Amino acid sequence: MELLKFAGMFAGGLVLLLVGGRVLVDAAASMAARLGVPPLLVGLTIVAWGTSAPELAFNTISAFKDRTDLVFGNLVGANICNIALILGIGALLRPLAVGEEVIRRELPILAATLLLSLLLGVTGPDGFARWEGAALLTVFVVYSTFTIVSGIRAKSRASPLAGQIGPSIATTTTRSMVSCAAGFAAGLVLLGLGGSLAADGASGAAEALGVSPTIVGLTVVSVGTTLPELITAIIAIRKGHVDLAVGNALGSCMFNIACILGLASIISPAGLPENGALALVVMTGLGIVLLPMAYTHNRTISRIEGTSLLAVYAAFVAFQVYSAVAAPRGIGPTEDAAGPGPAAPLSPDGEERR
Repeated sequence: MELLKFAGMFAGGLVLLLVGGRVLVDAAASMAARLGVPPLLVGLTIVAWGTSAPELAFNTISAFKDRTDLVFGNLVGANICNIALILGIGALLRPLAVGEEVIRRELPILAATLLLSLLLGVTGPDGFARWEGAALLTVFVVYSTFTIVSGIRAKSRASPLAGQIGPSIATTTTRSMVSCAAGFAAGLVLLGLGGSLAADGASGAAEALGVSPTIVGLTVVSVGTTLPELITAIIAIRKGHVDLAVGNALGSCMFNIACILGLASIISPAGLPENGALALVVMTGLGIVLLPMAYTHNRTISRIEGTSLLAVYAAFVAFQVYSAVAAPRGIGPTEDAAGPGPAAPLSPDGEERR
């Protein structure tokens, strides 16, 4: 009965995510066309920040509760999902054309930020200290300001991004700004509720099946909190808004690692958990490898490259699951194997029996 309840929660969450993703994409595309700004800018900022709202709420609360391992695993795992899983699935649906602005500016900035987080995390004994969190948060503020100002300036001149507003978006300009804002807000609410419900349902179902909580945390929590980005990206790509999907994934990565991890580290400094350095290396490597992928195949992320990204994600999850399953569980008979052994039973007079 418990399993059926959690399965129903997961299914209901997916329905809310599908509806919310469609409402959000339509409102964002209409808003971009009415404001005369590229959909990429909307994807990098408003949509990316909005679909990362579940991560922001989840990890801020976790940081206040001093659950730093959970914060680290969720944010790094979410970024790996954004790059390897979401862009991988997106490329399988349709080769992802990468605009000139993304190649020249967004991807290098993202790769540099991920590399900075790797260096901050692995150097020094304290993992992410408060000053390192403040440094990441500063990077996010500077990047966001630069992106918004550049997007506004692009309105007054011919920009390579301007041509990305295709006929499918232009047809939505009949919506008023009030309608766009209302649709956007409704989409965010549905995505937040759907992501929370789906993640809770999946976690509960996994525990009801007897799956290790460690495995649930490494897989379900990270995937569950990125479901809004995944659903939004799939809907955007199917509706022809590839730039919105790419911008959403890249913007979410920046928001996760620079804003949320920075804020969480200020609230509660965290050391690296077990296999944390490896996770940071995988995340950073994926961010760097996007650069050559974007330059090749006529500046698209092809289906072959999308398959490669998905293979990396599958291998990473498989390794994490294997590590969790293979880790020693019981207390060994000797102190050398697993700490002190069980205390010897006592005789009625209080002495240990030999």
